[in-house]
Amino acid sequence: MMRKSALLLLLALLGTLAQAAGLEITLLDKQGQPLRDAVFWVEPGPTASASSSALMDQQKRQFSPYILPVQVGTTVTFPNSDPINHHVYSFSPAKRFELRLHQQNATPQELRFDQPGLITLGCNIHDWMLGFILVVDTPWFAQTDAQGRAQLQFEAAAGQTLHLWHPRIADPQDSMRRAMTGVGALTWQLSAPLKKDPRPNVPKARPQGKGGYVP
Repeated sequence: MMRKSALLLLLALLGTLAQAAGLEITLLDKQGQPLRDAVFWVEPGPTASASSSALMDQQKRQFSPYILPVQVGTTVTFPNSDPINHHVYSFSPAKRFELRLHQQNATPQELRFDQPGLITLGCNIHDWMLGFILVVDTPWFAQTDAQGRAQLQFEAAAGQTLHLWHPRIADPQDSMRRAMTGVGALTWQLSAPLKKDPRPNVPKARPQGKGGYVP
């Protein structure tokens, strides 16, 4: 009986390993230049989501990172690394919230993101600050680096779809997903010119704050 149980366990493990897959993606714009910070993800994912955490900082009057992908159920911490106050907010349907004037030495506030969708972040004090949290219903996601490359690890299954998002992509929405037909390597080139960077210009003339810091 013990041998049979051990054999069944081994077969189950081998079956799980056989389903593990990897995809190396290169994302290029219409001119063939790499696009960084884009998010790729595979759906559907596992039915059960594991709790996890992530961080959205505020550094030098900008959100850091600019784009943060997380899985549904993730708790995001919002520290303030600047020596000035910020007032972070979102009016996005997926998560409406307001974090009032939290200071550098204050305990970072936390929020749990429990439904998928795009959350746009702003600051009521510094109008040029813009950031995004993309909440996806899968643990299988990856973000492109400066060379437009991303390594996506997932468990392959029939009927899966690869999704893509970036705030500057102007291609039709229905072209931002593809049926998963294999693993290995994929070069994805966009068909339309990129949109203008949505981040507002940082004002050049600003008053000096405490210690010479420009708020």
